[in-house]
Amino acid sequence: MQNIIRNDALFKEFSAVLNPIGLVVVDVRRDDHRDETHIVVTVTNNEHTAGINECAKAHRIIFPRISLLEGERNIDLEVSTPGVQRIFRDLYEFSLFAGKRCRVYDSSCSAWVEGIISEDNGSEIVLSKARIEDAKEELEEYHIPYGHVHKAKLAYAWEDM
Repeated sequence: MQNIIRNDALFKEFSAVLNPIGLVVVDVRRDDHRDETHIVVTVTNNEHTAGINECAKAHRIIFPRISLLEGERNIDLEVSTPGVQRIFRDLYEFSLFAGKRCRVYDSSCSAWVEGIISEDNGSEIVLSKARIEDAKEELEEYHIPYGHVHKAKLAYAWEDM
């Protein structure tokens, strides 16, 4: 897993205009085809679960800006929320989803570890109330260095509600 999303030009551009209204950019993906550009922007809100209203607001702000940047190209813009089982594309997402349950494939033990993201200190992720796949015991804290994070995704559990 990489830690490069914050260096992307569109990520910086969209973050600058969405952060003042309380929206946080999670991910930006761009795909160019002939004379058309397809852009998918994933946003969240730190105060509550982002919904359709936040997506619509972000779309209204981003679309004119990207239209100016792209000129004559046809723009297909999609704005969405992360969803309850989002697959992480970047290590940056651990800091965004602090306090949320996630599953991380730890390559050092070749197993999935599920827990609540309690800390991302820039070199490792700390999961609280962690459980290693198929183990019965719950660990108070589990530390996973960035280099051992193979895959990760948000996990949904009724118990957290």
